[in-house]
Amino acid sequence: MSNPTTPFSWQMPTATDLVTDLPADFEVFGQAVATSMADLLGGASGYILSKASATDMDFAWIANDQGDITGVTAGIGISGGGTSGAVTVTNSMATAIDAKGDLIGGTGADAFARLAIGTNNQVLTADSAEATGMKWATPATPVGWTLLSTTSLTGASVTISSISGSYNELMISVEDYFTAADSSLYFQLNANAGANLHTRYLLAAQGNTIQTSNYSTGTESYWTLGSCDNADNNNACIINLPAYANTSSRKMFSWSAEFVNNTPLKELTFGNGAFNSTSAISSIKIGTTSTWSQGTVKIYGC
Repeated sequence: MSNPTTPFSWQMPTATDLVTDLPADFEVFGQAVATSMADLLGGASGYILSKASATDMDFAWIANDQGDITGVTAGIGISGGGTSGAVTVTNSMATAIDAKGDLIGGTGADAFARLAIGTNNQVLTADSAEATGMKWATPATPVGWTLLSTTSLTGASVTISSISGSYNELMISVEDYFTAADSSLYFQLNANAGANLHTRYLLAAQGNTIQTSNYSTGTESYWTLGSCDNADNNNACIINLPAYANTSSRKMFSWSAEFVNNTPLKELTFGNGAFNSTSAISSIKIGTTSTWSQGTVKIYGC
């Protein structure tokens, strides 16, 4: 017996072996086979055979949940799964979306729902009353200037009264005005006739000349903002009245004006002042020492 089989090298009887040698030959052969197959013995129910090393016929029995995937279980937000055949899993959040712009929002622990897209120009807003805690809503109108009144300048003065006190600040725009003769532009608050007005010019420029500051003594009933005549209708003046509706003892204001005076030269003034009164400002007079040829007064609230 000298012809080993390949690839296991098991010894087989040969044609020249004596009949009396066959039992021993087959014993050697059988023992070799049994030794090679020893690792295939045992293994619990459901176990699978696995290579233990690179050595020929070196196997081990292992549990079926090792190595290859034996099952797919769908978790939160996923559906499908299985333990055999072609396994499909689906993203449940993705399938909840029905249209362009849809969102997925949480509705509680391990729960979600679709939030449909809003309409054009709406914004996403937190709202605890909604299932997803969110909603699409039209944004509030931005804070800005609101035109309260428009009045044409006529006669020697115009008075705008019953001004709403629901705003934080007023802006008075006197536009495209000029007068019938050389005159001054002034304004008055609440028809004031007392000595409680204070003004200081911050800057007054006439042509190339810078004038010195001018301070009123507080005896006037109105503020003079500058002079003008009938040579130009592009004159303009802006007056700002912050906190005009407060009932404090003093209300500050500021102005800027650009006009043609009787030189004629362009004149630019900046100034500020204070109105010592505990009354909210509810009326404004725009006047001149001549008469108005044209012009417009616009009052804005913010």
